[in-house]
Amino acid sequence: MHHHSGRTLKARILISVIICFLIVSIPCFFILFSHMNNLVFQESSAAGNARVMDIVDEINENLESVITAVAWIADEDSVRDALSYSSMSEPGAALAILDAQNDVSTFMTGSIASEYLNKIVVFKPGTDISFEFVRGRSGWLNDSDSIMSTDEFDNLSFPTGSVVRLFLSETVNLPEELAVVAYGRTRENDGYIYAELSSDIFDSLYSYADANNIFIVSDGQEYPESIPESFFDENKWTAYNFPLSIPDSYVIQFIDRSPLRIASSYGLAVFIAIILASTILFVIISFILSRSLTKATRKLEKHIGYLTVTNDFGYVDKSIEEGDDEIAAIGHIVNKMSVSISELLKRNEKLFEEKKKMEMDMLQMQVNPHFLYNTLESIHYLAEVQKDDGIAHMARGLSTLLRNMAKGSGDIITLSEELSLLSDYDEIQQVRYMGMYEIAYCIPEDLMNMRIQKFTLQPLVENAIFHGVEPTGRFGMITISAVVDGLDLIITVHDDGIGMNSDEIAHIFDEKKHSKTDMTGVGVRNINERIKLMYGNGYGLSFRSEKGKYTEAVVKIKAERYVQDTDS
Repeated sequence: MHHHSGRTLKARILISVIICFLIVSIPCFFILFSHMNNLVFQESSAAGNARVMDIVDEINENLESVITAVAWIADEDSVRDALSYSSMSEPGAALAILDAQNDVSTFMTGSIASEYLNKIVVFKPGTDISFEFVRGRSGWLNDSDSIMSTDEFDNLSFPTGSVVRLFLSETVNLPEELAVVAYGRTRENDGYIYAELSSDIFDSLYSYADANNIFIVSDGQEYPESIPESFFDENKWTAYNFPLSIPDSYVIQFIDRSPLRIASSYGLAVFIAIILASTILFVIISFILSRSLTKATRKLEKHIGYLTVTNDFGYVDKSIEEGDDEIAAIGHIVNKMSVSISELLKRNEKLFEEKKKMEMDMLQMQVNPHFLYNTLESIHYLAEVQKDDGIAHMARGLSTLLRNMAKGSGDIITLSEELSLLSDYDEIQQVRYMGMYEIAYCIPEDLMNMRIQKFTLQPLVENAIFHGVEPTGRFGMITISAVVDGLDLIITVHDDGIGMNSDEIAHIFDEKKHSKTDMTGVGVRNINERIKLMYGNGYGLSFRSEKGKYTEAVVKIKAERYVQDTDS
C-alpha cells in the first residue's frame, strides 16, 4: 500500500515554498520596495537636499564676501598709492604701505569672511613692495615669492570685466592642506592681492549626518577624497549638484535609493499588514505540511523507541517502509540497520568466545619458558663442573636476558638495572666475538637511579657491534656515557667502527622489520617512537657519524629519579 503516490517529501516542500513565494514574496517585493522605497526616497532626498542647499548657500555667502573684499582692496586708494612705489627704500613708501595695511585691517574686521581667513597678501611683482593682513596663519617674509612661484599664478587670468578669481587650492605655507584662494588685480600699477581661506569653511558640510556621501568637485579634482565607484550605480544612488561661487566647482551629494528605514506612518501600516498576512499564510501551510508528515514519523519514532528499550534488533517493521518519500527511505534504512546490528552482535559474541579460547592457550604456553630457563641453568652448571667458562658465561647471560625479556619491554627501570641487562648481553657476545670489542662505561654514580625504559641501550650496543665494529675486522671500542643537561638526561653510545654517511643517517629510521641479528625485536625506530610516546616530541633518538671514523647514538629523555618509598 502506497500513500501520496508519486510525490516525495522534497516535492511537497518545494511546492509549498513556491506557493509561498508566489503569494507572499512577489507582492511584498512590489509593494514594499516600489511603493515604500519611492516614498521614503522622495521624502529623505527632499529633506537632505534642502539642508545641503542651505549649507552651500552659507558657504557661497562667505565666498562672495571674499570676492567683495578682494575687489575693494584692489580699488582702494591707499592700496593703489602703496603699490605705486617701486621699492621700500623710496621716501614715503613705508608710510604708504602702513596706511594701506591699516585700511585693509579695518575693512576685513567687519567682513563675514574674516572667520575663515588665513591671510591676505598684497604685493607688486618685480619689487619688494608687499604687506600682509594675517588671521588664521602666521605671516612669512617670502609669502609673495611663494605665491608667485605657483602654477596658479603663472597661469592666472581674469574673466572679462572682473578683477577677482577664485580657486580651490592649497595653503601657501602648508602644501597639501586644502584652502580657498582668491586672486585680485589692481587696475593699475600691476599690483596683486592674494586672499586665503582655510578649509574650515566647508566644516558645516562634513558635520552633516550624511557627510560620507558629500564631495566637493573642482576642476576635475575631488575632495576630501576620490568618489567611490559604487556611488555611480544609478540603480542605487542619485546624485544632486549644488554650484559653488568658485568657477568650475560644485558640491555633489549622493542619496541612497534603497534606504532601510520607514519614513511615514502610512508606510509603517502597509509594512505591518503585509508581514501579518504573510505570517498567517506560512502558519497555515506549515500546519498542512506537518499533518502529512506526522503519521509516517510517528510510526518511525515508535519503532526506534521499541528497539532502544528492548534491544531486539532482529525485529523488522515493514509498515515504516510504506510509501516512496524520504520518511519511507529512512524506515527502510532503520530496518536494514537493525538486521546489521543483530548480525554484528552475533559476530562479536563469537569473537569474544574465540578470544577467551586464545587467552587460555596463551596461559598454557606460558608454562613452556620455565622448562627453557631450567635447561639453561643445567647447561650453566655442567659448564662450571667441566671448567668451560665460555659456555658458563653464555648460558648464564642468556638465561638472565630471557627472563627479563619475558617480563616485557615496556617497563620502566633504573639506569643501573638497564646496564646490568646490557652486561648480561655483553657476556654472550664476548664469547661469540672472542673479545674483538670492549665496552667502556663513563657514567657518574649519582645517575645510576635515573629512570629509563627497559631495553633502550641494548639495541644500540647491538647496532654498534654488528654494523659498526664487526665490518672493520679489527678490535673496536664502544663507549657509553651519560650526563644531565638541565632537565634532560643525555646518554651516548659511541663506537669507533665504519661509521655512516649523511644519506645513511637520514634513512636510519626507515626500517620496516627487524634484522636477523635483532635479539629483542626492539630496533632504533622502535626506541625512538617509545621515547616520544612517553616524553613528547622534544625527546627521542638521534645519530651523529663520520664515515670510516665513528658512529654516536644519542638518547635524550627527561632526567627523572626513582623515589624509594620509606616508612615514616
